[in-house]
Amino acid sequence: MQALDEQADGLTTEPGVYLWKDADGVVLYVGKAINLRSRVKQYLGGHDGRYMVPFLVNQAVRIETIPVRTEKEALLLENLLIKQHKPRYNIKLRDDKNFLHVRVDPRSEWPRFSLVRRPKDDGAKYFGPYHSATTARRTLQFVQRSFPLRTCTDAVLQSRKKPCLLYQLKRCIAPCVNLCTGDDYDAILQDAVLFLGGKDRELQGRLMTKMSAFADEERFEEAARVRDLLAAVRASLDRQVVADVRMGDRDVWGLHREGDRGAIACMPVRGGLAREPMVFPFAGELAEDAEILTATLNRWYGEEGTAPPEVLVPVELPAVIVEILTELRGSGVKVLAPQRGDKTRLVEIATNAAKSRFAVDHGEEDRIQRALDGIAELAQLDAPPVRIECYDNSNLLGMDPVASQVVFIDGRPSRKDYRRYKVKTVVGADDYATMEEILRRRLKRAMESGEFPDLIVVDGGRGQLNSALAVLTELGLEQQPVIGLAKPRTERKHGDRDAVDKIVLPWDPEPLVLRYDNPSLRLLQHLRDEAHDTAVGFHRKTRSKRTVRSALEDLPGVGPARRKALLVHFGSMAAMRAADVEALAAAPGVGPKLAQRLWAGLHP
Repeated sequence: MQALDEQADGLTTEPGVYLWKDADGVVLYVGKAINLRSRVKQYLGGHDGRYMVPFLVNQAVRIETIPVRTEKEALLLENLLIKQHKPRYNIKLRDDKNFLHVRVDPRSEWPRFSLVRRPKDDGAKYFGPYHSATTARRTLQFVQRSFPLRTCTDAVLQSRKKPCLLYQLKRCIAPCVNLCTGDDYDAILQDAVLFLGGKDRELQGRLMTKMSAFADEERFEEAARVRDLLAAVRASLDRQVVADVRMGDRDVWGLHREGDRGAIACMPVRGGLAREPMVFPFAGELAEDAEILTATLNRWYGEEGTAPPEVLVPVELPAVIVEILTELRGSGVKVLAPQRGDKTRLVEIATNAAKSRFAVDHGEEDRIQRALDGIAELAQLDAPPVRIECYDNSNLLGMDPVASQVVFIDGRPSRKDYRRYKVKTVVGADDYATMEEILRRRLKRAMESGEFPDLIVVDGGRGQLNSALAVLTELGLEQQPVIGLAKPRTERKHGDRDAVDKIVLPWDPEPLVLRYDNPSLRLLQHLRDEAHDTAVGFHRKTRSKRTVRSALEDLPGVGPARRKALLVHFGSMAAMRAADVEALAAAPGVGPKLAQRLWAGLHP
């Protein structure tokens, strides 16, 4: 602390940005201040009440500052450094995930829409972000059903010689076989872009004009198609909330907090229609509401792009944020804190969205904590488990045996820690031996690294649990906690349809049966289901690869080089199967005769 005090005494009183760093030079926190020396001394003197400050001060060994000329420059630089270093103690704006966007590149020959997580500066158009993945996928599905543009990959597009089923269903105008012109395709693409961009009035006007033109030319089938599209667009708009009859574009922000925890919501309004709010939870933040919102707006629009012409917020914000948003947009941006009227109602809607998300998140946190406390009690642990690992096996009649390891940290899935295993030593469908092999491999690595789970859960009954215990005894790890979770197959076989899963404990010959709604049981079931789905998915992938490899190896006249060339040319086995004889014959090194044999081999 004395070294930090000496560093603080030597700081400038100018505005700027300060960085707290640990002994390894890792940035722990980035902040801004009008007076750098005074602000840093607030941390060291105990005048900053945020709960994370004592941890920050204890970990930090160095304070670096970057003086600037104005508060605006400090705010911009703070945002840049937070994005660059991702400090541990700064608020994570996106709740640790990227929102989905719909992407289309108008410069490609036949553009198609797709979903992406992270927009790039690549000249493509991006629509969104969508806070809910379900909403994003439903939006893309609506676009693909309503606007007959291609959905296939470039490899499939280039290999086609005749239109696919989507053409017959009127959901694609088959650019792959030149059944449409570029102008026809571009006109539909423009309609889809207008829909995704919220230009609903302009889109409806275009569709009305098209429908009338087709009817005048007695092209009644095309007119009917446009009529149906117009009805679908209007139906989708009817499901949205009208926020402004003047059809304005704005973002509406709401904030709800309880102490140092809370949530911020952004509700976009495009063309007068309110869209789904995006909510950003935060914790450990005792700054004023205006400071939190200023930092959030700065980071959000700096990462996601241009601000709309009007931004509504629940509290007055400093003028510096208006300057920054205006520069990002290239024209004037109003940042208003309405006190009455319809705009106040919009801010209330956004605030309620933040409040609702906060209640759900913290209700979920309480439920998870109760579940972990219960698991600690039933498994006789000294404390609630932080890291729980669950294992399951999968095979089909003993073929392609695989296993999965899923990991929950603090009661939530940690998918980056999931592992998938190919079984190496077990022949046939032997679940017990497979469990022994996988746990032996996992625990030997743990003995080298010193990182053990707080609890191991095996999917299965007494037999699988005994296999796990045998491995622990073999490795001298008898103190490692392990339990089993068994499905009530016997009870259901005898007609008890309401029987619940049983918890198998090493020291109790009788399984433990909890109520179906017990939070500990529900968490263990979630673990088991994740392990099962991961194992089955990996098994299917492994089996599919073997099947594809076998199918190609069995084809007459196809050696390793030609097999590789075919896969490179078509992009996938599915595209190769979808190709007709002419498309196969056009592949490098394949003539008409070999193409016939290939097609026959691919379609036994």
